[in-house]
Amino acid sequence: MTTDSLPQGEVTFLGRGLAVMNGRRLSLKVCPHCSQRNEQRTVDKGYCNWCAYVPTLSDARPVSAE
Repeated sequence: MTTDSLPQGEVTFLGRGLAVMNGRRLSLKVCPHCSQRNEQRTVDKGYCNWCAYVPTLSDARPVSAE
């Protein structure tokens, strides 16, 4: 998957969780698997600090402004 095909800015993973994509860098705020919120100091690790889930980038969808 190329960087051009990844959504940028705030994303969810098939409607769950919350992250920010910047290029291929993922900052995971809310885990799509366990719904826990990462602490600010662990957000940039790109995985859940609680359950160690690593989101699949192909599941990333832009947050819609509905």
